[in-house]
Amino acid sequence: MSLKERVVKDTLQYTIANYVAMAIGIPLSIVMKAILGPVGSGAWALLKVVGSYGEYSDLGTRNAMIREIPQAAGAGNEGRRLKIQNSAYSFTLLASLFSTAAILTGSFFVKDPVLRRGVCALAFLVAATQFYNFSLTLLRTSKKVRALSVIIVLNMVLVGVFSIAGALWKGVPGLVAGTLLATVSSIFIARRFGALRFHFEWDWNEIRRLLGIGFPMVIVSYALVTFLSVDSVMIAKMIGTRELGLYTIGLMSVQQISALGRFSQIILIPHIQERFGQTGVLGETAPYFVRTTHALGHFLPLIIGLVYFLVPAVVHYFLPLFEPGIPAMKILVLGYFFVAVNEMSSTVLFTADKQRRLIPLLGAIVLVAAGLNYFFIRAGFGIEGVALATSIAYFLFFCSVFCYAFWNLMSPARVFKMAGEICLLFLYFALAAVGIDHAVHGGAFLPEALMKCALFVAALLPVLWRLEKKENLFGLLQKMAGMKAA
Repeated sequence: MSLKERVVKDTLQYTIANYVAMAIGIPLSIVMKAILGPVGSGAWALLKVVGSYGEYSDLGTRNAMIREIPQAAGAGNEGRRLKIQNSAYSFTLLASLFSTAAILTGSFFVKDPVLRRGVCALAFLVAATQFYNFSLTLLRTSKKVRALSVIIVLNMVLVGVFSIAGALWKGVPGLVAGTLLATVSSIFIARRFGALRFHFEWDWNEIRRLLGIGFPMVIVSYALVTFLSVDSVMIAKMIGTRELGLYTIGLMSVQQISALGRFSQIILIPHIQERFGQTGVLGETAPYFVRTTHALGHFLPLIIGLVYFLVPAVVHYFLPLFEPGIPAMKILVLGYFFVAVNEMSSTVLFTADKQRRLIPLLGAIVLVAAGLNYFFIRAGFGIEGVALATSIAYFLFFCSVFCYAFWNLMSPARVFKMAGEICLLFLYFALAAVGIDHAVHGGAFLPEALMKCALFVAALLPVLWRLEKKENLFGLLQKMAGMKAA
């Protein structure tokens, strides 16, 4: 099997597993919102923002693993590969204890008793999530895609069972506790099913080297988390927790959109780093980045359109209290295209060891996003204004980070041409989505939503056909299916 066929096979397997997990996660999210209501959903959204910061307490050692382990494998240095993973595990253990203590200390400053209990449970969830992510990273870097796929599905099943039970028992604190129990169970399953072998090995020189590689990526990750959560924080601060609960419909929706780009990156990174470890020439990896971004630009509109038209029907039937959040959701999911299509840009800089240069760029974008959100909120545009301001910030994020990263791979003329093509794709599908949404009316919610989806898919056929002519993805899948049958 060729490298391209293997990458497509692994990506397909991993994508199917994640969409199975999402098929569980979407109704789970609906059930949670029904149990918690708008106010509880807003509180849970705030806790997730806090948790997202705590998950980077490993200070980038896990990020460094993603690059260094495949490169060591590509160079045929097994001893170095083992030293890297054991050193990263040792530092993760220490960092998780520190992050738990820090969040527990911070809980004393939370006045709301429900949120305080939630933060206390969150302290342990953050530590457990660190070890769960460490296990997934080892599976990724060793290219154990089958085990990785199984663990992701099992984890979502466990989260569904335990978090619903916890939410029914104690609301938001119970939800956090249930998620903690599911995460701990998933860690043990991942270690056993994935045959993971690692132990405590404190090598300060190796840890210091991993920190030097990964810490800039942590700062980048913090900046990116801040960029992607500044809208939630400002809604909670300036408009209210209930409105943030309504806005979570949009936040829930963009998670489904970001998945496709994240899946492809997760599978491709070990191959990219292994290839770079063999040659040491960044140009040899360029086709991975360019073709993946090109494919994302053509496939993402399909996912966005389905989310754009189907989520309002789901909310109408199952979450009627959240219907005021639908207009903001529609704006946000269209704008999120520029975040999802930009998935490979940071990996370009990470591979070239230029990740530090993202820090001032993302810092400036965070300030711009905060300023735009503040202006639209003060102007009285509510959560729809926040969604529009955030979408503008997403576009600026794409323009700056994409162009800066891809200049390392190709000439400025080719970069601008590729960026322009992506922007034209956005204009085409966004106008199609908005036009169909305004043109088709009448009848029950679900049949109307399905009719809009059908019309949107028809409008996208030329775009998908264009991609197929260039990449022959369906032909490749048919060939792989024939090989498997034989």
